Amino acid sequence: MAKLLKSFFLLVFFIPVATLPQSKAIPPMMLDVGNIHMKMDSQMGDGGLQSQFSWNLVGEATSKTEIFYWPRDEWQSNMLYQIFNPVSLGDSGIIDQDGVKRLLYLNGDVLTNSGKTVWAQETRRYRPPIVTIDGKVMTSQYVWKVDPTLKSDIKLEFEDILPQFGIRSHVEIFGFSSTYFSDFFIWKATHKFTGEITTPDDTAKYSVRLPDQTIKFWWPIAFTFGPTKSGERAVTGTFGFEGNDDLDNWFKKKSELATNGSRDSLYVAYYQDSNQNMMFTKYSNNSIDDTGDPDRTNGHLYSTQIPGYTLLYADKSNVEKTDDPKQPYSMPHANIVHDLWGRRDLGLKLTYRGDDSRGRFPEPPATREKGPMRFITVGPYELTKDSKTGRYDSLTFVYAVGAGSIGWKAADSIGKLWFKGQINDPEKDAWILKGKDSLWKAMDMANWVWNRISKKQTIPSPPPPPDVDITSGKGSITIRWSYPDPSYFKDAETGVDDWQAWRIYRKKGGPLVNDPLDQRNGERWQMIFETNDRNTLSFVDTTAGTGTEYYYAVTALDNGTQNSSGLLTGVRLESSRFVNMSTAPAFITGIDDKDNIAKCSYSLGQNYPNPFNPVTTITYTIPKVSHVELKVYDMLGRTAATIVDKEQASGEYKVQFDGSSLPSGIYIYSIHTTEFRASRKLLLLK
Repeated sequence: MAKLLKSFFLLVFFIPVATLPQSKAIPPMMLDVGNIHMKMDSQMGDGGLQSQFSWNLVGEATSKTEIFYWPRDEWQSNMLYQIFNPVSLGDSGIIDQDGVKRLLYLNGDVLTNSGKTVWAQETRRYRPPIVTIDGKVMTSQYVWKVDPTLKSDIKLEFEDILPQFGIRSHVEIFGFSSTYFSDFFIWKATHKFTGEITTPDDTAKYSVRLPDQTIKFWWPIAFTFGPTKSGERAVTGTFGFEGNDDLDNWFKKKSELATNGSRDSLYVAYYQDSNQNMMFTKYSNNSIDDTGDPDRTNGHLYSTQIPGYTLLYADKSNVEKTDDPKQPYSMPHANIVHDLWGRRDLGLKLTYRGDDSRGRFPEPPATREKGPMRFITVGPYELTKDSKTGRYDSLTFVYAVGAGSIGWKAADSIGKLWFKGQINDPEKDAWILKGKDSLWKAMDMANWVWNRISKKQTIPSPPPPPDVDITSGKGSITIRWSYPDPSYFKDAETGVDDWQAWRIYRKKGGPLVNDPLDQRNGERWQMIFETNDRNTLSFVDTTAGTGTEYYYAVTALDNGTQNSSGLLTGVRLESSRFVNMSTAPAFITGIDDKDNIAKCSYSLGQNYPNPFNPVTTITYTIPKVSHVELKVYDMLGRTAATIVDKEQASGEYKVQFDGSSLPSGIYIYSIHTTEFRASRKLLLLK
């Protein structure tokens, strides 16, 4: 068996077997260098990493359901995010391992390509920056790979075995930190007909394969979205499920950035929030149109995201590895309840192919459906497996996935105009759809980027973000930063030192825009400091006020001289402030000592989780025996709970606060000793 496995790995795998971890020990991967924050976890969904599911239960088991955020700096900007790959076989079907012809799938499962991830790897151009707040490291230890020669800022890779078809898929996901490339990622999938129907872990069955044959198929894929779920809760008081009020559609547009070798036109599938047609109560302006999920108190539009995806490349055939501009074959519409979950008939192949009565490029349905899906289908293709001659055909398809929006400011102003009756429902809805313009710009930029990646050309890249250390103190907050190595000052592509400036950004009250921790007051991130001296590595913020929590990020700016790609020639590029943005606050302390809180050895940690329901943990440290009072107050200053009121020895303490008897809202927890006072906010969401 060992000899058989060794020869098979050399034949089938796309990478050296020595780099493969055990499939049972694959940790989650994160795409978090740009404006998209996405978690890739093989436990999410029915088909390994190639079929990811976010079931949209915001606030309930969030670590398992909130896996895709955009825009990254807005509160609860997570969206429904699901990937489906229901391959549509030709009329000849496929012959299974027992020699039986199957017209649909081998196991009758029409939901997804129900596979298993057998290998994964996350690679970054630079290791994630280390962020320290009041002496506590807030970032997790990085366990993956660093490669300075990487063409993107991050690359996620994985391999799934799809036993229904005996196919091994190798997927590469490219993400970018530059502002110009931060609203999309590129998904490259290569599908190889190996005949595998189980994983190498199952040594008893691994030698069993599909017989040699040629299969004909169409490959549909759906990156399915539902715009932000926080809006649904704001409107209805609860969280929706499976995009009850979302619509899918598509458009075709001529590229504005196409260069030699890239597609001159793109087909873009997209999703939008729409009217539920089941409003329980009218708005104060007498409207029942909740498109965009307007806030019930001021009209702010929560759900203006227009997420979508497009096809960037498709092989002409298994032997002709050049882009086929005639693809996609179709962009069919389906839905989760009546199609994905509700059908087991052979006609479902035609639905996913686009050859049923709905048509290959249908417009959106007239009625709302639970879980709309818009596929991009390529085909028809053939793959041959011939183990006697060592032939295992493969095909490669490349997509761009991203999002656009009219932006927070427009969502706020348009929503408030509508709320006051100054614009009507159709005008509001038309404004929301203008988000397609920014989605298109992201998709077209992705087309340009993929063209350069495929030719191994340079991609304009900003400098990396530095490590950051933030310290609360008496009357001021100190921010320190540094690079771990002098090579960070050099351009990632050319090796020329093009560093120009450090910049510091700050936000008050909460880390996110529209954060309940700052009472959703619209506070934005602001640049508060810039220097062209690379040896200036600290800044003392004396403008911070008492009683307020502050969040910081430090970026680096280049001088533009190395950005000579033709599109961003001479443009100065800045590192992403999302990468080292603080997630816990700093604040003006009540310590009389002129040194900072870390040196004084007193500390009060940010509660975790936050928001919470109903229990959260609070940590604090005292350097000597002290009488400690730790209390929770409501926003009117009334005592909501006394957690600690006694003398304690020196040390670090962790206490739990149970808010099950309190209503949802913002609270303050405060610690008081003879020498130390500090307060922080916590958010209870029920």
